[in-house]
Amino acid sequence: MIIIACIHFIIYIYLGMIFGFSEKINNYNFIVTIIQIIGIEITRNVIAIRNKNNKIILILITILFILVELKYDKLVNLYPHKEAFFEYICEIILPLIACNSLCTYLTLKSSVEVILIYRIIILILPNFFNVDWFIKATTGILSPTIIYVLFKYKFTSKEKSLRKNKQNFYSKVSFVITFIICINLVAFMLGIFKYEPITILSNSMKPSFERGDIVIFEKMNDSELEQIPINQIIIYSVGKQNIAHRVVDKIEQNNMVSYLTKGDNNNLMDKILVKTNQIKGKYLFHIKYIGFPTVWLYEFFNK
Repeated sequence: MIIIACIHFIIYIYLGMIFGFSEKINNYNFIVTIIQIIGIEITRNVIAIRNKNNKIILILITILFILVELKYDKLVNLYPHKEAFFEYICEIILPLIACNSLCTYLTLKSSVEVILIYRIIILILPNFFNVDWFIKATTGILSPTIIYVLFKYKFTSKEKSLRKNKQNFYSKVSFVITFIICINLVAFMLGIFKYEPITILSNSMKPSFERGDIVIFEKMNDSELEQIPINQIIIYSVGKQNIAHRVVDKIEQNNMVSYLTKGDNNNLMDKILVKTNQIKGKYLFHIKYIGFPTVWLYEFFNK
């Protein structure tokens, strides 16, 4: 259950890599929320086990616990604002329906401990990352659906059949995981995601980062390109070459925004102003040394 609950987390991060992470941090009172979840799942377990053959009761308790977990004050406050209300429905209500439906199903197929593992993992793990409402909505619906399918596939077969196919199953899973990792790595290197790596070829930004480091940058939309703050490190292109330098001044002329840049290790500022259509993104973090093979290949082919 721990493994398949982590699918939720993986999808979360995967979509974050594609669409980006927001700057809003989720402020949960984890202790209160976990106590509430434990109470709900124990109650659900008692009622569902006693009425496991009564579909109407099972549907009613699922609806009941959805209503229990809703935050009505926020619902009322957001109702006049159509866009925010729509986001709340997608981000909170739809995942809540999917999660409670899954929990009712799992109550009949496993134990309350299994459900609590799942619910606490999906409550805590994603909150280490700042994600927007679209990612919350997508993962909140996809994750219970995938877990339902996995549970149905894994646990409805006979035990004998499972033992026989165990080795086959794990070999296929290993292949799929390896394939997915490779595909994502290639996609990441090609810049398909919102985040992209580049290799640093010089020491112009030392000590911030150095030759042979890999810099991960975040792509920016049009409005962000015109609001880059001073001291932000940006990645921009000059011809076919990518450069990572720091913004030292912003210049507005004829309704056009340009930036004056400088390498931290350079004595002089860059001679050419950087236009917004040259900018690829803003610096997030760097990984030391792992870009040296790329540096050596670049130098070899450009001798």
